[in-house]
Amino acid sequence: MRLIHGSSTALATMFVAVVCCVPSGSVAQTSKKSDVEAVRAANDAFYAALSSRDSAAIQKVWSKDADIQNIGPRSKTIDVGWAEHKKAYDATFDAFPELKVSMDEPRIKINGSTAWVSGIEKAERKTKAGQFVKGTNLGTSIFVKQGGRWLMVYHHASAIPQ
Repeated sequence: MRLIHGSSTALATMFVAVVCCVPSGSVAQTSKKSDVEAVRAANDAFYAALSSRDSAAIQKVWSKDADIQNIGPRSKTIDVGWAEHKKAYDATFDAFPELKVSMDEPRIKINGSTAWVSGIEKAERKTKAGQFVKGTNLGTSIFVKQGGRWLMVYHHASAIPQ
């Protein structure tokens, strides 16, 4: 009996230790859910800043890392670093005095401190000549959690052929 009782006590002690040390599913789910909401908010902030044609607001969404990368739908090269990003954004803002870009149904995936967002971007632009142009892009962004904030480190948008 003692052997069985001793084994049961050891198993019970081990079970309590495991249960106490592993976060409950609801806590882990809440944390994951709040991260998904934070990534969604960061993604929405990017599109809001882009639509307001505000380079300073766009810069706040991006990481300060030197190797951040952006490939816009009209890009011929990869813009690396904020200085190159700013040139590309300013050229876009110059070409389109009015701009609205959104991603209505982003697909968000998080793995640790890295998140990626993909979906269809809807773009509406007004050219300098006054012509309105609509289009859709395939968009992908990568965010990294830095200092408690989700910041963009990569964005790629490709025009969908019509």
